[in-house]
This record gives sequence, structure tokens and C-alpha cells, in this order.
Amino acid sequence: MQRPVLRGLIVLAAATFFYIGFRQHRQWKKDHVLIELKPFQTSKGWGYNIYTDGKVYIHQDIVPALPGNRGFRTREDAMAVGTKIYDRLKAGQMPMVTAEEVQQMGITPQP
Repeated sequence: MQRPVLRGLIVLAAATFFYIGFRQHRQWKKDHVLIELKPFQTSKGWGYNIYTDGKVYIHQDIVPALPGNRGFRTREDAMAVGTKIYDRLKAGQMPMVTAEEVQQMGITPQP
């Protein structure tokens, strides 16, 4: 009679350890998302992509928050705005910029 009880306890302990390990792994993945910022050139100028875990999360081929459908003048302009968005993502904030922020950065779109 002791063997079935012992086996039951071993199975219960193993299941508990598996469940705890699974939850910790899932939480670790949630806390450790890989975020990358990469510029790219388009026919309109420059843009940037932000990748999370290797998948495109934000594709920005035009200057955000400003009227018109024009790209960034330079790679540096695209990276400046992209870095601001990247930093906000890392901080858990909304990934957006206002027209005022873009203008304060001295960024103007391609003509």
C-alpha cells in the first residue's frame, strides 16, 4: 500500500515543479523581449523599423505626427525619432511622438 502512495507523491511533486518552471519561463520571456531599431532607405527618403523578438512591430516609412506622406530627410533623423520610440517602448510607454516633439528635434520631412 505504501508504493502507490509514494508514486502518487512523486508524480504530484514532479507536476508541481514542472508547473512552477513553466510559469517562471513564461514570465522571463515576457520580461525579456528583444527590441531592435533599424533604419532603411525608401523612395521617399529614410524610415525605420522596430523589431520585437525578430518580428516587425513598427514600420515607419514617413515622418510621424506631421502632415503629409513624406519620409525622413536623413538616416540620422529617422534614427533620432526611432530612438525616442524605442526608449518609450523599453519604458513601457506608448510608442508615439507628437508634432511638437518632432519639430523640437529639428526634423523636417523630405520635400
